[in-house]
Amino acid sequence: MGRRLTTIFAADIAQYSQHVEDDEIATLSHLAKLREIMDAIIRKHEGSIANTAGDSVIAVFDSAVEAVLAAIDIQAAHKNYNETVPSAQRLKYRIGINIGDVTVQPNGDVLGGGVNIAARLESIAQPGGICLSEGVFEQVDRKLPTELKRIGEHYVKNLAKPITVYAISDADENFIALSRRKWAAFIRKPAFLAGLAILTVMAFGASVFVLTQQRTPEWAQRAYKKEDSVQGKSEKDILANFDLVTEGHFGHSRYLVIRTWGGTMAVLLDLAAGLKGHLATITSAEENEFVYNLTLEKPGYWVVQDVDGEPQSSGPMIGLMQDDGAKEPDGGWHWVDGEPLSYTAWAPYQPGNSGGHQNYAQFRADGSKPKPTWDDIDPAQDAVVIEIEKTQVGQRIK
Repeated sequence: MGRRLTTIFAADIAQYSQHVEDDEIATLSHLAKLREIMDAIIRKHEGSIANTAGDSVIAVFDSAVEAVLAAIDIQAAHKNYNETVPSAQRLKYRIGINIGDVTVQPNGDVLGGGVNIAARLESIAQPGGICLSEGVFEQVDRKLPTELKRIGEHYVKNLAKPITVYAISDADENFIALSRRKWAAFIRKPAFLAGLAILTVMAFGASVFVLTQQRTPEWAQRAYKKEDSVQGKSEKDILANFDLVTEGHFGHSRYLVIRTWGGTMAVLLDLAAGLKGHLATITSAEENEFVYNLTLEKPGYWVVQDVDGEPQSSGPMIGLMQDDGAKEPDGGWHWVDGEPLSYTAWAPYQPGNSGGHQNYAQFRADGSKPKPTWDDIDPAQDAVVIEIEKTQVGQRIK
């Protein structure tokens, strides 16, 4: 066995098990065609396939740029193939790419933390999409004929710290596939290389300025810290820090759904207090349905995660907490503002206290589709619902 630093490409098909269950013969036939396309493109970009199992593929590349270009070409070619296939039979790969240290096994398989992160990135990607780690982004930024979109910090299974994720969306793929070859040919011309050397020196200061202006705001770059309190700031200034906020009204309360890109429960409580509210307390089926629908008004509050190989839809946090030392799994649950627990919408078999430390609640559902059900979780996730009662905001409500 040996170790090496490499670019790891991980791919699998979204909802593959369901496709096999629905039509095994058609699924296996289409899988074979998609793999034939994928394998040829990986070889073309000087990559090699290391591990395969069913629909999943792990490949390694010496070049991060070639790995990403291969992913782009694969998704574009698969999209073209799927246009000839009945919609119910279309198989869509998700791809994650990471740079990391791997152990090469005698049979050629690669293992290690770098592979695990690539697999987690793949699980975050949308069907037909591509997600990259920050290390890959740093290698390929400004070397591709498209902009990579920063989609925030994501907590993934078995990692204590969140990973910063960048994505190439499905909507970009046609343009990328068409322009990539022209772009690659152009940048290899001697005149372009000579001009690039001169411009690099002349434009260094200007490029630093542009990068500073275009980068993701500082609040989203760093991990949240308790000392970054929002207390004393206006609501306008607080909400300006977040890229996705949805407002709604129900009964005597105003609700804000906010995408936070992670953070601790202490940070969410500070955020709610700064907005003169609290994490949402839900006391009826009608209120639960309202809040759930509010989380669906704009895309971005729900994330489909891979949990033990199965999709799970994770939505915003709510203000339901469990007392330390309470009888598990369902003892000691209460609303953050002290309101009694008169209504619950736990998903089947929840709360489950998986791992022995799940003391908060969020909207969550098994499968790839959101549902108005709750699950216990720890730590806090990527979005939150904050409730601001009318008595606290006066005439701003209604």
